[in-house]
Amino acid sequence: MSRPRFLADENIPRTAIIALRGKVYDVVSVWEIRPGMSDEEVVELAVKELRIIITFDKDFGRIALLRPCAPGIIY
Repeated sequence: MSRPRFLADENIPRTAIIALRGKVYDVVSVWEIRPGMSDEEVVELAVKELRIIITFDKDFGRIALLRPCAPGIIY
């Protein structure tokens, strides 16, 4: 079984991303690839790359209801 792939929103601390990577998780961070992405752009990237979004942003709850094709959101 493969490990899940994650997309960390900009509000996720770098220390958390580094810790996940240290456990051999595949984590891409918005602050590394394109800071300032809109929430919709984050969802589009997650769908395109089949990544689960990790965020502290409550707006993603609304987006999850409107965009059920998102691979998943961890709040």
